[in-house]
Amino acid sequence: MIRCNYARCKRQIPDDAVYCPYCGRKQAAARPKRRNTRAKGTGSVYKLSGDRRKPYYAVLNGHSTGRTYATRQEAAAALDEMLASSRPDLFAWTLEQVYEAWSEVAYRDMGSSSLRGYKLSWSYLPEELRRRTARDVRTDDMQAVIDDLQRLGRSDSTANHVKFLFSQLCKWMIQRDLIHTNYASFVKVQRTERRKTETFTTAEIARIDALASGGDRGDRLVQAAMLTMILLFTGLRISELFGLPVSGVHLEGEIPYLRGGVKTQAGRNRVVPIYRRILPYVAFFAGRAEGELLISGYDGRRSANGWRANDYAAMLAHLGIPYRVPHNTRKTMATHAAEAGVDQLALLKLMGWSDIAVGNQYYIAPDAAYLAAELEKLDSLDRTLDGAAKELDNR
Repeated sequence: MIRCNYARCKRQIPDDAVYCPYCGRKQAAARPKRRNTRAKGTGSVYKLSGDRRKPYYAVLNGHSTGRTYATRQEAAAALDEMLASSRPDLFAWTLEQVYEAWSEVAYRDMGSSSLRGYKLSWSYLPEELRRRTARDVRTDDMQAVIDDLQRLGRSDSTANHVKFLFSQLCKWMIQRDLIHTNYASFVKVQRTERRKTETFTTAEIARIDALASGGDRGDRLVQAAMLTMILLFTGLRISELFGLPVSGVHLEGEIPYLRGGVKTQAGRNRVVPIYRRILPYVAFFAGRAEGELLISGYDGRRSANGWRANDYAAMLAHLGIPYRVPHNTRKTMATHAAEAGVDQLALLKLMGWSDIAVGNQYYIAPDAAYLAAELEKLDSLDRTLDGAAKELDNR
């Protein structure tokens, strides 16, 4: 019931009454319901029933924005964003859906090592974040992930890989007008103390070589020791050795050498002379190769990951040597070569570095005994100082 609009009447009348049945006064026409005034093809805003904090939602060509809004104006603004997007159907995609779409293309021509790194980085993202609408994930969300990783003791390298993955996903969304900023660029990775480089000692290398040279060559552990010796005296990465073609092994001629390498421009297709101690090991694998790769004649795991986790680890355990990742053979080679006085330019070429500073910062880790021996070179200065002190005493 409503009241008559005539001031002298004001009686209760039915809601749909056009005239007051008491005074005959015509009532004002009922206010029409507000209608969606958006142009055809630009989407619609709807209000959900019930008492809700955000009752409005928006739909464009059958695709929702994926969330609700507090006001009609916010919902309309979201529709405008969808209209500006090249792919409105992606607007409600989760971060996981964006990752799957990005990786479907990005992983096609990616090397196994890089692919494994991206997948590992993705595994660090919590499930709750993966289910979030992708365009709603911001810098603070990823910063929290990075901070948690570093709080758990993960290296800054791991944190940077996760940040780079987020950057790739942001670029994918920017290309499709879902967002306009690469939020990964604002994520900060705290620099942590670099882990100590653990090289193989001379005694440990001697035990590996004794197994490689004196054991039954049909034994997988003996062959694993032979491969480890090749890594220790060439500085090859494990992926480079396991991907080395037989055609890259040159045993004929006065100077036998390997030609191979990956990763950097300086490291690709580089020449590595075969040191005399490991020449029989290289010849052994080259002579029994069953396919295009040098590793094709190996009796154990022929993938880098399988060998690392099984044969290599078992060989170290058999010899009582603490486990070190295979990449430490490369660091061992660089350290021993530097300590032996190998020319820096030659070392740079052998290792495939673009700059000797890379080796000084990440690879070469001399021990205290070597440094102490080098300090003995100051003996002549020490004697000079003694002589000068005597002269002062005689004055």
